[in-house]
Amino acid sequence: MPMPTVEIRRATENDARDLALVHVQAWQWAYRGLMPDALLDGLDAERRARNWQQLIREGQVPRPHVAVTGSGVAGFSHADTSGDEDAGSETGEVTAIYLLEDYVGTGVGRSLWEAATNQLRESGHTAFSVWVLDSNRRGRNFYERMGMSLDGATKEQVIGGSTLTEVRYRSSLGDAAGGLGRSV
Repeated sequence: MPMPTVEIRRATENDARDLALVHVQAWQWAYRGLMPDALLDGLDAERRARNWQQLIREGQVPRPHVAVTGSGVAGFSHADTSGDEDAGSETGEVTAIYLLEDYVGTGVGRSLWEAATNQLRESGHTAFSVWVLDSNRRGRNFYERMGMSLDGATKEQVIGGSTLTEVRYRSSLGDAAGGLGRSV
């Protein structure tokens, strides 16, 4: 599928509802079979929209990047300093990257990845990580194509009554695919 015309820009408060809809819909298609159906079916876009609006308005976290196409917001990415206990201040983290299912394989995800890694590089980070469900083969394949490597760290969390294991990928920002000074 060819890359659609897309604008990558920082989200504003006005994007909060679209961010929430992408967030919910992406979880529902990407995690179906990996998380309990009841959890995925019960996700609340309105609550997430309020959370995104507050986070953006109050500047509690760096504003996410959104991918805007002719039909609206197709996806988003978010990056910040890593909160991992074993990470120093020079280590960033891509905390989220989500797409509507129709945009998978179009290059939009890569553009959002580049925006996130460029943001980390510009804010002085020299390395970064990303956490992913160990059972999320599609996500893991994407991170591996982007130059990430497993570092052996794992963590478990209970979501919707199920214990899920996440694995961590790491890379130096000089090694991150696509983030080598290209503008998006």
